Amino acid sequence: MKKTLLFLSCLLLLLAGCSQNELDQDYASGGKNAQSNKIRWYGTKLSKGVQTRGVADGSKRWNQDAGIYIKFINTPADQTIIDRVKQTAAEWEEYAGIKLHFVEQDKKADVRIAFDWNNNDWLTWSYTGNDAKLVIDQSQPTAVFGGIEYLDDTEFKGDVLRLFGQILGLEYEQRHQEWSKNGYWKDASQLQAYWEDQFEGYSMDWSQIRQYVFEPLTEATANQLLETKEIDELSVMAWPYYNRKQTTKLLANYELSEGDKAFIARLYPKTAVTLPTIQEAWVDAGYFTWTDATKTALRITELGAKQEYLPDVSDGEQLTSALAMFANFSWNASKIKKAPKFNSSNITNFGAMFFGCNSLNTIPLLDTSKGTEFGLMFSGCSSLNTIPLLNTSEGTNFENMFRNCISLNSIPPLDTSKGTSFKYMFSECGSLKTIPLLNTSEGINFSRMFDYCSSLESIPLLDTSKGTNFESMFSSCISLTSIPLLDTSMGEDFGQMFSNCKSLINIPLLNTSKGKNFNRMFRDCSSLTSKPQLDLSNATDTQDIFKGTPWE
Repeated sequence: MKKTLLFLSCLLLLLAGCSQNELDQDYASGGKNAQSNKIRWYGTKLSKGVQTRGVADGSKRWNQDAGIYIKFINTPADQTIIDRVKQTAAEWEEYAGIKLHFVEQDKKADVRIAFDWNNNDWLTWSYTGNDAKLVIDQSQPTAVFGGIEYLDDTEFKGDVLRLFGQILGLEYEQRHQEWSKNGYWKDASQLQAYWEDQFEGYSMDWSQIRQYVFEPLTEATANQLLETKEIDELSVMAWPYYNRKQTTKLLANYELSEGDKAFIARLYPKTAVTLPTIQEAWVDAGYFTWTDATKTALRITELGAKQEYLPDVSDGEQLTSALAMFANFSWNASKIKKAPKFNSSNITNFGAMFFGCNSLNTIPLLDTSKGTEFGLMFSGCSSLNTIPLLNTSEGTNFENMFRNCISLNSIPPLDTSKGTSFKYMFSECGSLKTIPLLNTSEGINFSRMFDYCSSLESIPLLDTSKGTNFESMFSSCISLTSIPLLDTSMGEDFGQMFSNCKSLINIPLLNTSKGKNFNRMFRDCSSLTSKPQLDLSNATDTQDIFKGTPWE
């Protein structure tokens, strides 16, 4: 592997997955995605007026303390691409001791990423490392993705990792001195003819191509050269050169190799970082305010809610309550995407902690071992897909805990053995298909626990022996076909319990001897094959109990 820290390249490179005729035939054939078969270009770019030698900067490495500030200066048609780029690029951060800071378009950034710049959906390039700082104009990109929307997930990941490798200061693997020495080219004499043919019609001659694509980097051609002894054939930085006529190997890697991980760690060593305190990073910065004089609880400010990412802090053991800590009550939308890490080991109240954080997609591992109150904790977190493992063994109130988490597709195992109220716990979780086994033996209130869980296909066995309120418990669970046996012997309210469960085929025998409210209990359960048998001896409201069924 060879990477340079101060070699300024200036060429846009050509990727040909096969011959031009083959590409033309593929494109003309009208395949599933003809656009993706176009010739694709990859490369590095030189800042105007900067020479390849004698540059004053001593390194292409960024300042590790400051990190790299990055923004997107235009938006692709598929706006989810930006989040996918950020998530993929973060893989470099796992091994490099430097932070990628993504900021809004109106903020200043040293790295500016564009998509299909000047309507070119085939051109992908980047300045290498801090060469990007030489481009002053904030309206101009320093890195460009071309046609990324046409790539499958594997190719997408490879392109993003490769481009961000360049942003971090890495060069393409083909610049390694061992590349030519070890016979990667079948016939070097034919190399010039091949490339001149590929670049026909472009203002690039062989001397440029040779110098900036294949010229080995040495101490004479790089101001500061960092290298490994051998080529890393698995490196994601191997330039995607596919033409088999001139190379003996197909080089197209889509994952970070072990060599990549070790090398980027060498460029940006991770050191023990002393995180700031809550007071320094959150309160003094205006992101949070203390809610009491004892400084045991915080509330996010309007400024804090406008941040996509808040800094991790070193403390938090003084906190006893996280009530509405990040909650979005007063503003149109919370922009927080990733919750920060802090010490939550002494918090007992997690009520409404992330209420209404509709942009939140990542939750760190939290110490919730002392928590008793979990009501509304994630309610309205409409972008959350998953929840980390939580210790809820002391929890008593789980009301509305995941209500309206419409994107949530899985729930980790939860210890709910002390829970008494499960009201609205999973209400409106429209993407959930299954629920983990829950200990609900102390549960009293189950009203609307699963209502509008429209994708829910099954319900685990629940201990409802102490339950008194089952109102709308399964209302509008339109994908449910069956219900497990439930102990409803203490139940008083069964109103709309199965209302609009259109796919339910049968209902287990329910003990409703204490029931009073049966209003619309089975309304619109149109697929039921047999009429449920109910004890209505204490009923006070049986209006429309079977409306919309064969027995209305």
